[in-house]
Amino acid sequence: MSQHSVDEPQDDAATVVSIPVNQDSMVGSPTSPASETDVHVKETAADLTCPPEELEDQTNFLPTKQVIMVFMGLSIALACSMLDQTIVATALPRISSDLHSGNESAWVATAYLLTSLAFTPLYGRWSDIFGRKLVLLATLAVFSVFSLACALAQTMIQLIIFRAIQGIGGGAIITMVMIIVSDICTLKERGKYQGINEGVVAVSNGIGPILGGLFSEYTTWRWAFWINLPLSGLAIAVGVWLLPLKGVHGNMREKLLKIDYVGSLLTIISSILILIGLNWGGVTYPWASVQVLVPLLLGAFILALFLVWEAKFAALPIMPVHIFKNKTVSGVYLATLMNGMTFFSILYYVPQFLQLVRGDSPVMSSLLLLPFLAPIAIFVFIAGQITAHTGHYRYLIIIGFGIWSVAQGLQSTIDETSSVGKICGLLLMGGVASGFTFQTSLLAAQAAVPRHEMAVVTGVRNFVRLFGSTIALAICASIINNQLRAAIGPLGLSTDIIFDLTNDPTIINDPTRLSLTPHQRTVIIAGYTKGFHSVFYLTTACCVIAFLSAVFFIDQLELNRADDKDLKRKTKEEMMRKKMAKQMEKDLEAGIIDPSEKEGGSPDTGMAKPNSDDAHNDTNAHDMDERTLDSRPTLAFTRRKS
Repeated sequence: MSQHSVDEPQDDAATVVSIPVNQDSMVGSPTSPASETDVHVKETAADLTCPPEELEDQTNFLPTKQVIMVFMGLSIALACSMLDQTIVATALPRISSDLHSGNESAWVATAYLLTSLAFTPLYGRWSDIFGRKLVLLATLAVFSVFSLACALAQTMIQLIIFRAIQGIGGGAIITMVMIIVSDICTLKERGKYQGINEGVVAVSNGIGPILGGLFSEYTTWRWAFWINLPLSGLAIAVGVWLLPLKGVHGNMREKLLKIDYVGSLLTIISSILILIGLNWGGVTYPWASVQVLVPLLLGAFILALFLVWEAKFAALPIMPVHIFKNKTVSGVYLATLMNGMTFFSILYYVPQFLQLVRGDSPVMSSLLLLPFLAPIAIFVFIAGQITAHTGHYRYLIIIGFGIWSVAQGLQSTIDETSSVGKICGLLLMGGVASGFTFQTSLLAAQAAVPRHEMAVVTGVRNFVRLFGSTIALAICASIINNQLRAAIGPLGLSTDIIFDLTNDPTIINDPTRLSLTPHQRTVIIAGYTKGFHSVFYLTTACCVIAFLSAVFFIDQLELNRADDKDLKRKTKEEMMRKKMAKQMEKDLEAGIIDPSEKEGGSPDTGMAKPNSDDAHNDTNAHDMDERTLDSRPTLAFTRRKS
């Protein structure tokens, strides 16, 4: 196949530049022949499924240099969301003290989680309708505005409301980053660059609690929200200038009519009700209480209505039910649910274990968590390189969950006498193993569906992972509180002391807030240790389930789609046309191009009309066994030498 060429000048007066126009590289064109390198590419059902008429393909494969620039820009947006999830945790005690409302302070974190999770399934389909770039910039704007509102909040109720609205924007950022990534590079090449984003996630998770503690101790907790403003502003600017994403045609009325309003409302209501029940269960109220059972049962009922609506009545479903019939997708969702439960249990309860059982400070416990977080980005990158060179991801997922299962099993053996080396070594082992599971499992789900369903599958996958984290936090809190109550029952402590211990366990290490005898303290620590061991047993079971799901449900599929090469070539040619069009405009303004010497071009653009013979040859090229770029019409202009 001939390369794009610049013809040699025929005389000293002019240079003719020709740009091939690829008319046969349209996606899904039944007549576009495959190149020799495409012969061995395995076509899957995903390649052959046509998108609904309501959707437009937003795939826009970019050259390596631009991909890296876009990834760097997306990483800034990702840092906003990930920092905000963790930075508030260590600032909560100071927030509740300054706003004089300790009982409601937990809702500062819960409100953000509720809305971000409830809206997560919607972003995939909304980005199909309105376009990736518009949805990302809109959600960044919502996140930025209500970060400012949170920083200025004067009461706890104001802060909770602003956090809830902030969660609508913040929850979208992670999902939209993953969707945009799937648009700009092929499945096989994606892992090469994913280490950039995972590095941002790891750093944000690591420094977020530390920054929250430092702001609370040395300045004000409001800086936990002020810091979002420059980051989100930079992310918006980068998004505007660096994301060369395809727009979606149609006016706003047409786009609004495509939204599944009933499905959107049902999924938001059901998610919020279920999450409220899970957050209250075993902590605020007993699991068998009316306050817990009513929202759980009502949420489950509305969820069932949502699934029926999506399967039977929705014209453009938010969550196409048929994707769950795909064995690989279902296997990925089950493994991702277990992944979310395990990851967030470690993220939240290992620092608590270090503080309560070992007596470490909040900052020290955050630093000791770094052996788990730091290697994730490195091994996501390594797994991506392996996948890019071999095309295999399944065995990486299996190895990752297998090692993670062993690490969590060993983690259940640590206690107050365990050395720092042992704790860090086991956390390092878990972090390495988890790095093999994050992006490889996403690749497996995306490879199993057609290109036009990747956004929806990605959104649902993120919803499942966040939902797993919510379930885990609720179950783990209930386990620890129940173990603690069973252990301290014989001590005869007052109801008020038991209430204080379950609501703020850190008082055990503060003699000014709670006076205990050495025996009482030893019994309480033993109760906490038993509770944390039960949490580690739960994470071990989750990893084993994920391992079995990877073995029996996740298939190895071809990562090279049949139209990948055509889409790459089409994008490259489009970029060349835009570049040359800009150059021609500059040349016209500078008087370099002589309109009288254009080869059949229009007076104002300098673009040549296709030669009829060339067009005829291009039309009949479908019947040829081989085709070259020379048989296509060209865009030409004549440049006068200065």
